[in-house]
Formats: sequence, C-alpha cells, structure tokens
Amino acid sequence: EQNIESVLLESMVESLDAARVEALCGEKHAHGNGDHRYQRAGTDTRTAITTAGEHELTLHYVKDTAADQDESSYFRPVEDVLDFDGQNRYQQDIAAKSADLATSLSYRDATDHGDGIFERMPSPTTINRRVREYGSKLKQFLPDRVSDTDADAVIPDGTKCHSQDDNRTYHSVQATLGEDTADNSRSLLDLSVNADWDETASKLDEIDAVTDDAAVVSDGENGIVTAFTDDHRDHQLDLVHVGRTLDYNLWDDGIFPLDQRNDIVSEVVEEVFHLKNSVAKHRPNEEFAAIRQRIARTTERIEKTAWQLDQYGSEKAAGYLRRWLPSIMTFAEQAIEGFEVPWTSNPVERLMGEVSKRCKGQWMRWTATGLEAILNLRLVKYADPDHYQAFFDELLHRSTKTAISCDLSVEMTRGKV
Repeated sequence: EQNIESVLLESMVESLDAARVEALCGEKHAHGNGDHRYQRAGTDTRTAITTAGEHELTLHYVKDTAADQDESSYFRPVEDVLDFDGQNRYQQDIAAKSADLATSLSYRDATDHGDGIFERMPSPTTINRRVREYGSKLKQFLPDRVSDTDADAVIPDGTKCHSQDDNRTYHSVQATLGEDTADNSRSLLDLSVNADWDETASKLDEIDAVTDDAAVVSDGENGIVTAFTDDHRDHQLDLVHVGRTLDYNLWDDGIFPLDQRNDIVSEVVEEVFHLKNSVAKHRPNEEFAAIRQRIARTTERIEKTAWQLDQYGSEKAAGYLRRWLPSIMTFAEQAIEGFEVPWTSNPVERLMGEVSKRCKGQWMRWTATGLEAILNLRLVKYADPDHYQAFFDELLHRSTKTAISCDLSVEMTRGKV
C-alpha cells in the first residue's frame, strides 16, 4: 500500500539526476559556478510509467554554453546514464510486459489482466502499437540468429486469417521451420504474411539457414514444393496427409461408395505406415536390405492400386498416388543412404495451431502489418524461447545493466514512506 518500490525508484532516479548535475555544474550555490561551461537551467517534471507504477520525476536541465549553433544547448544530464523511451509515458519495461501478455491474450484482455499484476497498464491501443513496434524489430533481429543454421530438413506450411484490409478477405500466413535431425532441434526460420514461397526460399538460402541438400517436408501444396525443392533437395510428403487427400480424391471422382472408399484408403495407409514402421525398426541396426525390400513391396502395391483405380475410372485418385509416390518414399530411400528425414510435418502443424489460438478467434480481423507483428512475437516465443528472451534482453539492455550498486535508506514519518 505504501508503493515502496515506486518510491525507491523515484528516489534513485532523482539522486542520479542530482549527482550528474553536480558533476557538470559543481555543487549548488558554490562560488565560481558561473565560470563553468555547463550551467543549471531549472527543472521540469517527467512523467514515466514503469512496472513499479506511475512516477512524477523532477529532473534538471543544464545549458551547454559552448554548444554549436546547430545543436540544442539544453539537455538533461541524467539521460546520459538513464534511458527514457523518447516522449512515451509507458517505458520499455512495462511496454515489453504488455506485448508479452498480448501474445496469449487479446489487446483488451492484456490490459485487464495486467492491472492485476502492475499498478498501471497501457491501453489496448498502446499495446497494439507496441506489438507492431516489437514484432517488426523481432523480424529484423531473427535472421542474424538463424543465419548459418544449416538445417538439414525444412518444414514449411501456411494457413489463412481473416483480413480487415479493404483489398483482401484473408491474409496468407507462411511459417518455415528448420530442423537439425541429429540434435532433434528446431528453429523458426521465417514467418511472413502474404509473401511468396519463392521469395522465402531464396531469402533462407542467402543466409545459409538451410543446407543445399536438405529434405523438404510438407503437405502437397505446389507452391511449397516448387519453391524449396531442386535437383539436390528431395520432397517428403507428410504421410498423415496421404489418407486424407486420397479419400477426398476418391470422393471427388464419384466412382465408389463410402465403404469401398474406406477400404481403398485403409489399404494404402496400411502400406505407407508399414513402410514407416519398417524403417524405424531396421534403420538403427543398418539393416538396409530389409528397408530396400519393403520399399520395393510398398511401391509395387501402391502402383497396382493406382492402376486398378484407373481401370475403374477414378482418375484423380490414381493420378494422386502416381504423382506423389516418389515423395512418399523419400524418407525410406534416404534412410538407406544413412540420413534421417522426418516423415511428418507435425511440428509445423502444431505451430499453425498457435496461429489459430491467437489469431483465429471469433470476430478477429487483422491488418497485414498487425498480423505479422503479433505472430512474429507469438511464434518465436513458442518455437525459439531463447531467441525471444535474447531479443528482449537486447531491447531492455539487460545484458549490460543487470545490477546497480547504491547506498539506500528508508525513512517513515507517521506511516508515510
């Protein structure tokens, strides 16, 4: 109730202010002060809101009598050692806390919930503005962290969010994870809104975030496959999607009733996951002959199923199996070469779940800038908590300003600090 933390902060700031002024101008009222280059020029009140509360700080101005004509001759000496966030009332510490809350809560809820933690919280509009600022800075910060990552598997995916921009109904969200299969570690390599997959792939190649022969693991989206694969990079189709997409194509062909469609899908899925289990069993012991045998058998059976579907006139389903059969086999063929390739894109699917939880709620509509900013914060926090922490450490200068040494006394008179 006495707001001791706030009182201490104000006292320390004003003590720093007095010490800086005295260092420049000499002791107050001392003889000869008028001959100094720096002269006291009065005080002014500076309002600042921090995690400790709202503060009214009385700070000194000093005049530099030798300043150049094109320079301001008045300044606050305390700002040489203490950073205020420009003219903003809410300082970086509480602004960062509010932006962090907004990665999980709506802007309005972040304001309401923060009031139970801090004495004052920014308005929803202010939090929105800070999220845009920090999200943009984080996007610029991230490439330096993921450059030279040399991920040997790249897992891209996309989703859509409702737009409040006049020129589009939906925004396209594209996220790209990189995986080091040896360490089983993943990083968010890129998050973009309404971007082109070709641009994303080129950008990641420029910073060496992905190896030249990395495997590309995704669903069957043509834009992803075309952008990331080449003569050196093979595509691995997410095996979970095989049954779903085949079932849709069978339904779209309209040849078979439901029970027959289910039987066809079950047969193909059983073959695919038999292959997956065979690789998991034989790869650790380098039993490559067994893997080759299973690849040949699975290939033969899927090709036979595609031929049979063609004979019945189910052209889309047959074409789907033929087109994607090489991508279904990639992880098994790479296992023979001694490489481990993920057979599923579940990690990026879970990342898309984070997008849904924060940005696909009822009535949620986004500008492209606002959506990209909040998702940069949300997804880096989820996928790379160390990078997220490092970003805010740098923003708040935590790496160099972790402690302060001072002499402190607290006095109370009739219950008032």
